Amino acid sequence: MGSAEEDYNFVFKVVLIGESGVGKTNLLSRFTRNEFNHDSRTTIGVEFSTRTILVGDAVVKAQIWDTAGLERYRAITSAYYRGAVGALVVFDITKHQTYDVVDRWLKELYDHAEASIVVMLVGNKTDLAQAREVPMEEAKMFADNKGLLFVETSALDSTNVEQAFETILKVVLIGDSGVGKSNLLSRFTRNEFNLESKSTIGVEFATRSIQVDNKTVKAQIWDTAGQERYRAITSAYYRGAVGALLVYDIAKYLTYENAERWLKELQDHADANIVIMLVGNKSDLRHLRAVPTDEARSFAEKNGLSFLETSALDSTNVEMAFHNILSEIYRIVSQRQITGQPESEFGPSTTIEPIRVLPTQQEGRQTPCCQNI
Repeated sequence: MGSAEEDYNFVFKVVLIGESGVGKTNLLSRFTRNEFNHDSRTTIGVEFSTRTILVGDAVVKAQIWDTAGLERYRAITSAYYRGAVGALVVFDITKHQTYDVVDRWLKELYDHAEASIVVMLVGNKTDLAQAREVPMEEAKMFADNKGLLFVETSALDSTNVEQAFETILKVVLIGDSGVGKSNLLSRFTRNEFNLESKSTIGVEFATRSIQVDNKTVKAQIWDTAGQERYRAITSAYYRGAVGALLVYDIAKYLTYENAERWLKELQDHADANIVIMLVGNKSDLRHLRAVPTDEARSFAEKNGLSFLETSALDSTNVEMAFHNILSEIYRIVSQRQITGQPESEFGPSTTIEPIRVLPTQQEGRQTPCCQNI
């Protein structure tokens, strides 16, 4: 995975935080220099080291910052959160107290870091499994509830150290919210589903023509990247859209909780008359359901949205979702033509109506929802 230090496409700052003695410095040295020091001293202030790796086709230079865990250095290290795109919150699996204070570290992180920062919870020292005090399932559940990535590592024997850093850098670069927008797009436009689908970088779109009231409607379906770091890119794509599918994952409540934020972004950037449908995707995972149908329907009604649950995997309601929103858009366009109202907001009037529908996706503070690595 290594590359020449002087040749890179991106520089990403990642901070290590957590209590003193949890192994942050050795995680840093293991990843950047493949070294482990049994006698490593407590870090005073901040140290950092770099390593360049290949993430997909991009060369990423990672600046890994090791912040001092002792309380008396808190004032020094707070400034170092600024500019970080990723954070590893580290605890020692053999010391429950270091895990108990993770909430405090998260609060400090969110007080000082960018809102879009990608956060991974790291349980270090798995080589001391016989002395474990923090059950892995407990930590994983905590991470899931907080919208964090999660992994357990050992800086001593190198377990998952590469994986931890490479995963967080990949998430920062690629963005993997995973609610299924791209597969909804491919299912509707090409009748395909890809279990290995990668996260969308920037924006992709596909087209399909359908019949509405004996008229041919050509829909341009735009798949906007859901990660916060692409917000500046994708915001421009809302302009000119006449419809939007606001997609969440029924198995991940965090993706549903952020619907209001996505609605605000639509209201800020899209036309006031845009037609919006709330879509609960992955209904095939009903045994893992975290978002009750009635709750989502009530939210949709309260906000004047249409609502449907879909499964891009087994095709449930995918056709219906797109047909319903396209039909509603077409009726609005037709009504404007009949009443003589301006239709500039909806694009030019032609036999084939150009319609852009933007599936959007949900995410928490970190992007993808969490997964055990």
